[in-house]
Amino acid sequence: MKKLLSFLLALTLSLSLATFALADDNGGSSAQFDPEVTVEENGSTMTVTLSSKGANDEILASKRPTLTVACDYARAVVTDPNGVRIESTLTDGKISFTVTMGGSYTITSLGTSAPSPKPAEDGKTDEPQPDDGNYVNPYPDVQAGDWYSGAVQFVTEEKLMTGTGKGFEPNAATTRAMLWTILACMDGADTNSTGAWYAAAQDWAVKHGVSDGTSPDGKITREQLATMLYRYAQSRGLVKADVQGDLSAFTDSASVSPYAAEAMCWAVGAGIVNGMDGKLNPQGEATRAQMATMLMRYAKLAA
Repeated sequence: MKKLLSFLLALTLSLSLATFALADDNGGSSAQFDPEVTVEENGSTMTVTLSSKGANDEILASKRPTLTVACDYARAVVTDPNGVRIESTLTDGKISFTVTMGGSYTITSLGTSAPSPKPAEDGKTDEPQPDDGNYVNPYPDVQAGDWYSGAVQFVTEEKLMTGTGKGFEPNAATTRAMLWTILACMDGADTNSTGAWYAAAQDWAVKHGVSDGTSPDGKITREQLATMLYRYAQSRGLVKADVQGDLSAFTDSASVSPYAAEAMCWAVGAGIVNGMDGKLNPQGEATRAQMATMLMRYAKLAA
């Protein structure tokens, strides 16, 4: 009976993944998309395995569907088949995350030892973890299981972002001037200013073609953030011609502004932008957590 229930659960997940997680493409990809999905639970961990071949692999990489799995953990983290922690959303007894390849995804209940990301060749982890023994989390509003916790650790240790006096405030908005200053610091520029606090960074951003320097206090959008990162990457020779993502995989791709389309394609292809629930939300305000995450991903690209 237990085996039968497991089979039915796997079948339900497979059908769910194929029918509602893919962007609408008039049936072109959906008709070919039939990966087998199995779920195994062992105490504090769940292993979700996608067995896919041929066209399925291509669709996973290009369409980046969102997989939703029943999960009764109070808090959890997800790692992909390479052992890298990925963003996930846990609500109402279900956990959702983006899948881009076949293999086993691990869901680990917090309160237990979460899986460490796969070490890079230099011995450092791809995604720094707040509980790695060397880092003391100074922010009461950032918990070890939060999808952005590794990014917050990274920007804190690299002195790219600091707290606000109220914590890290991961959901607070960010401004254009904040990003100018962070990128200028990453470039080794002197950001000390005699006028407005952002004046030196503003001059740097204009000089390097990162921004036109307008609206320093304006809330930065996700597509503006991606565009400035793209321009900075171009100035450093880090943009490769073959790194181009498929925006059509996202249901709101048509809402990307023309000026930002090239940058968003690069950001998606380079893994800097993964989207949220199948959407890019390009005009949405970039939160501090999102900015920290995109900066960490860019830094790994530039390393």
